[in-house]
Amino acid sequence: MKGLSGCIALVTGATGLLGKAITLRLAASDVRVIVASRRIEKAKEWISEQASDCATKLFPVELDLTDESSIEFAFEQMAKKVGVPTILIANASLRDGLATPFEQLTHDNFVQLFKVDVAGHFLCARNIVTRLGSDKTASIVFLSSIYSIVGVDHSIYPPGMLFTPPQYAAVKAGMLGLVRYLAALWGRQGVRVNAIVAGGVRSASRQSDEFVSNYARKTMLGRMAAPEEIANAVAFLSSDEASYITGECLVVDGGFSAW
Repeated sequence: MKGLSGCIALVTGATGLLGKAITLRLAASDVRVIVASRRIEKAKEWISEQASDCATKLFPVELDLTDESSIEFAFEQMAKKVGVPTILIANASLRDGLATPFEQLTHDNFVQLFKVDVAGHFLCARNIVTRLGSDKTASIVFLSSIYSIVGVDHSIYPPGMLFTPPQYAAVKAGMLGLVRYLAALWGRQGVRVNAIVAGGVRSASRQSDEFVSNYARKTMLGRMAAPEEIANAVAFLSSDEASYITGECLVVDGGFSAW
């Protein structure tokens, strides 16, 4: 992808399913990637497992998106050790509370998810734009979900499997509003802000064969996404290949929402 080589990118939730794929995809394009995690030991351990030519492009940082002081400290460390990122991949999402049954959901389930997915990433984006000043361009990519644009089909969830909860759909939809707001605010500064509206990603540890089969039937391609397929779309929006794209929500869902 044009314009990625030599850039610095911050990937939040970098040690998760999608975060790992995104990090490796960017590193393969000669991007120096800041691997952000709530526990820096987890980031360091994962980096140590990578091939040496890849690991040299990866830099761990501890980042708690619910804590403003943690965000500020993390950016200070980045600036000293690596530099200010010109790419932000707002990928982290709070999984705590997603398994709470519908009847037991509380106000806090909504608030905590919003703190990470929307508020925390907003502070990261603002920090980048402020630190870069007006002389450097940047690309910010938020990871949203198909459930920000379509309803949850509860019939595809096998008995005993909790369906995607309402706070997740609500927060991911709110993210799309933030993307358009920031794109309009920062566009004249050369800062592009977009979102990936991701379809279901295959995860053997979280999904039964029955669920995967039910979900696959709802897509035009007849399958769930591989993490690398979402990562490729992220790399595109991050790159100069997408230099005239901002304020957009790129749907990567195998046709799930296009029937």
